[in-house]
Amino acid sequence: MRISWISDSGLRIETTQGLILYNHASDSLTKDSQKDENTIAIFQNEENKKVSENKISDSTDIIFEPGEYEINGIPIQGQAVKLNTENLDESTTIYSAISENLCICFVQDINKITIPASVSEAIGKVDILALICNPTSENTTESINSLVSSLDPQVLIPIENNSKGENSEIYQKLIKELGHQAEEAIAKVNITKSGLQETLKVLNLRKTSL
Repeated sequence: MRISWISDSGLRIETTQGLILYNHASDSLTKDSQKDENTIAIFQNEENKKVSENKISDSTDIIFEPGEYEINGIPIQGQAVKLNTENLDESTTIYSAISENLCICFVQDINKITIPASVSEAIGKVDILALICNPTSENTTESINSLVSSLDPQVLIPIENNSKGENSEIYQKLIKELGHQAEEAIAKVNITKSGLQETLKVLNLRKTSL
């Protein structure tokens, strides 16, 4: 499984079963980005999908709401979770997908969310946790630590929305807090089941255009 951080806060996941484009903005949904015939585009909600739908290729499968799916042999779940806000109807969707014997989970709204045990159980064992972070929000590292505790991944990928540059500010904060040694940012990472470590690995991805 090969993972890269695309455009503002999108993730590109290349697998042997097909291509997953998570949270891509319309400007990064090009013909080249969807040239794999087995492409799946996952949007956080219907509103985000509508903004980009005129850029989606006819052959690309689309997911934009909670549910259970299987596309190109890849099981995908979307779990609705209430947000910790005054609006009791406000929620987000946590998506997870399994390919190459690896489960990758995507979470947004990390400063407003507590994952119920029922959702953690439904998702199952998470190998890779990808978080869309706002580095200027208060308590971001505390929120990340809480999500890591709930989902217990082997690999953590923090990327940012509205990032000012190619590198992740939140990565540096996390590494310092965890007492890990910082690593050089990379454009793409290749993850295999056999290569997973027993202890948490925090990856430093560099934002790219494709």
